[in-house]
Amino acid sequence: MSDKQPIPIPAEQKWQDFRQVVLPVIVFLLCITGVMLLWWSKVSPSSVVGEARSENIILSSPRAGFLEKVNVGRFDSVKEGDEIALIDYSMDPDFADATVEWVRAQVDLLTLTIDPMQRARTALNYNQLRLDWLNERTSVAALKIEFQNSEKEFNRIESLFKENLVSETVYNKAKTDRDSYAVQVQQKTELVASIETALREAQENDPASQLDEAQIERLDKGLSRVEGLLDYIKLESPIDGEIGSISKQTGESVQPGETIATISSSEVKKIVGYVPQPIHLEPKIGMEVEIRTRRPTSSGLFSFFGAQGQVKRAKITKVSNRLEAVGSGILRSRTAYKKVLPFTIDLVDDDGEPIKLNIHPGELVDIHFVGE
Repeated sequence: MSDKQPIPIPAEQKWQDFRQVVLPVIVFLLCITGVMLLWWSKVSPSSVVGEARSENIILSSPRAGFLEKVNVGRFDSVKEGDEIALIDYSMDPDFADATVEWVRAQVDLLTLTIDPMQRARTALNYNQLRLDWLNERTSVAALKIEFQNSEKEFNRIESLFKENLVSETVYNKAKTDRDSYAVQVQQKTELVASIETALREAQENDPASQLDEAQIERLDKGLSRVEGLLDYIKLESPIDGEIGSISKQTGESVQPGETIATISSSEVKKIVGYVPQPIHLEPKIGMEVEIRTRRPTSSGLFSFFGAQGQVKRAKITKVSNRLEAVGSGILRSRTAYKKVLPFTIDLVDDDGEPIKLNIHPGELVDIHFVGE
């Protein structure tokens, strides 16, 4: 048996060997592990990418008109029932005049059907009196259109007169025309009121009518719609939200169906997910998914290394039956567009309570299929 002892190695030499041999291997393994974790959490694509959606409303004009006033601006917050815009539909003279003339022609036609002898026997005949009432209401509607047009013309000439661009004669004529129509409207309105009073009295004394009541009722409704054209229409917000865009401003004219403003709700109610091709796992209704927001929980210099944001579980409620094209802004691929299979996740739990996520409408989230 040898009695030789091993040569002792100094601690400095061991530390030097550790730094030169072992430490580089440890650092290399730590770097590989860190890169893998960062790739998995930050770069590696998730099973599915989703987009937060909220309720969007488009306010448009049902008929041609004039925007008298727009009460909101872009990004303004509005409540349900708030007035967005005020539209003057009397600027659509063709529709209003044509309807007035149609009602007048129908009234004249029904007037000819009344027995002349019956009309001569009593001046307060119920049928004739009601036709006279419709006639005068038609005249009031036509005069109101003329009065509103003369009022706008007077306002235009008045502004020119103040700048000495038109003569006093032109100004006085426009003022006289406006005042004349105002007086006519007032007189006709009073006449309609008196005929209506007499009509009620005649109806109480002789409710029986020899004229077709259904026809008169239709004329009455048609004339009421024409009278409604002379009133301003208020466009109100149907939801709580923010004004996304304003397409028209005060003083502009609008055409039927033309967009005036869009309103977007700030509450995210659903997530639309996109499964890219090739489809390895097809989503099904009722399948449970995990929604992960991309907002880091930490902030500052080390926010990139922070943990992922909120994580919520929900279920798929709808799945499309066809593929759709989406742009590269949604998917991680660099292609201009790609075919995907979309599906919808309603943000409500099994008890019907809303699932709260700290995200904005349009923000992207990662979706993972649970247990798949």
